[in-house]
Amino acid sequence: MTIALARIDDRMIHGQVTVGWGQQLRPDLILLANNAIAADAWQARVYASSVPPEIAVEILSVAESAARLAAAEESGERVLLLTGSPGEMSELVRLGAPIEQVNVGGLHFAAGKQEMLPFVYVDRQDLIALDRLLKAGVGLSAQQVPGGRDYPVGDEQLERMEDLL
Repeated sequence: MTIALARIDDRMIHGQVTVGWGQQLRPDLILLANNAIAADAWQARVYASSVPPEIAVEILSVAESAARLAAAEESGERVLLLTGSPGEMSELVRLGAPIEQVNVGGLHFAAGKQEMLPFVYVDRQDLIALDRLLKAGVGLSAQQVPGGRDYPVGDEQLERMEDLL
């Protein structure tokens, strides 16, 4: 199993992921790591139904996802890993998921969040989680769509955002 893309996107599974990233990466599996959706069969079915039938879907808790990724054998299976928040991705890494690079995708405006990039809005909790990922040696970049501009995300950006929050 190879993680073709680990992406943080607060909309999780949606057209930009299934069409844009899916067509470019050609994953065998979309793995959504989210405690709330994994615990709600109806929501899980809704998210899974938006994925083309040729791509398998697993919706697991963060802990189950970390265990699945850490125990995965070399199978040649390409995985598109999704979380809805930086905190979930940071928790996956803390639990031993072999994640080396993370794409910070759409984190949309909400109360208490400040713009880091035109498609990335963060609050203090997001910054803490992104900082944990950097400290764990995970590379971070922000790219909204395949072929779009790829912005590196590092300590400088996080420090700048700390000053705004």
